[in-house]
Amino acid sequence: MIYDIFTPSQELTRIVKQYVVINSLDGVESLLFLPNGCNFIVFNRGIEGYTKIYNEDNYFSIPKNYSISVKTNKVKKFVCNNKESYKDVTFPVILAELTPIGYYQLFNKEASALNSSYKELEPEIIDKYFKELYTHNTVKDELQYLNKSLESIYTEQDSPHLTIYDVIDKIVNSYHFEVTVESLTREFGCSRSTLERQFKKVVGLTPKNFIFVAKFCQTVLAYIEDECTFKDLEYLYSDNSHMNSVFKKFLGVSPSVILNEVASKKIQIYQMQKIKD
Repeated sequence: MIYDIFTPSQELTRIVKQYVVINSLDGVESLLFLPNGCNFIVFNRGIEGYTKIYNEDNYFSIPKNYSISVKTNKVKKFVCNNKESYKDVTFPVILAELTPIGYYQLFNKEASALNSSYKELEPEIIDKYFKELYTHNTVKDELQYLNKSLESIYTEQDSPHLTIYDVIDKIVNSYHFEVTVESLTREFGCSRSTLERQFKKVVGLTPKNFIFVAKFCQTVLAYIEDECTFKDLEYLYSDNSHMNSVFKKFLGVSPSVILNEVASKKIQIYQMQKIKD
């Protein structure tokens, strides 16, 4: 899959992680999406296929209309129904990758509802906020339109500041994922049941699952992209054996095998794509 990554407006940084502009589905079979607590708004234009859990038989059909993608703690890949369907897709196709709290903040709906399937956007939301998408002359204009549309949705929700955002920030930026649920409950003065309930509601994952998948994602990127050795990794596992077992749980193979498959382009990692200037 050939795609470019763009940053959202400053007003959306807590809601939208980045925009993905797909220009071709060639090679999509080799692309893997690592779990990181995020998911997408898919502004479909003829893609027919499904999201499949890597090394499993579970899959989730992609609606033909605009939708919110499934959110799981598994590695996923995109599968087209057949290559003949490529010719029916109008490019570019735009996706908005949401932050872990983005779906809840935009739509005031529990993120746990996304654990089992895609959710189509309601026709009234599409008509009110997105009816002029794909009518502009340039990608830049399309993304400016999306920025304004998503800012409007967010503003109209009058979403309050979320403590969960502060918890996530602590996990990622202060503790670098070396934290337990118990230490978070002490720091933020809440019970484990309250923290878990809020995470399921706002993020769609338990805090333990979020720490686990986000740490794995960052470790993969550091290991492959920055060519870090185990001792160099910022997001440390207890030892090499522990890291190997985590990689095998998610990908079915050891870190060295994944490194070689990425180097030989048998596998591409979505999160390794750089922001386009």
